Amino acid sequence: MSGKISGVTNGQPASATAAASNAGQQRAVANASAAPGGTTATDSVQITDTASYLVTAEQALSDVPVVNAGRVAEISDSLAAGTYEISPQRIANQLLQFERLLPEESAE
Repeated sequence: MSGKISGVTNGQPASATAAASNAGQQRAVANASAAPGGTTATDSVQITDTASYLVTAEQALSDVPVVNAGRVAEISDSLAAGTYEISPQRIANQLLQFERLLPEESAE
């Protein structure tokens, strides 16, 4: 048995807004169908705060370029001129800051 998932394209993940839209359409169809005994069947879908946050973050990030061309040009010029300085302290601080953002590993 195979099923087709609508709203999914190659190379791009399906967005939570598309999933919410599909869920709303499915709910409308479910509400329109009558349940046994003459009553109307109802289904409900609740979007969690996390899903709402992810949709907002996805929309905000879609406007940010993947590569900061200005920063790349600045570093390239510094490298070509031999003036690019590496700061081990800054690198260490950035690694520690990133590490703090990661979820804790569960002990087994």
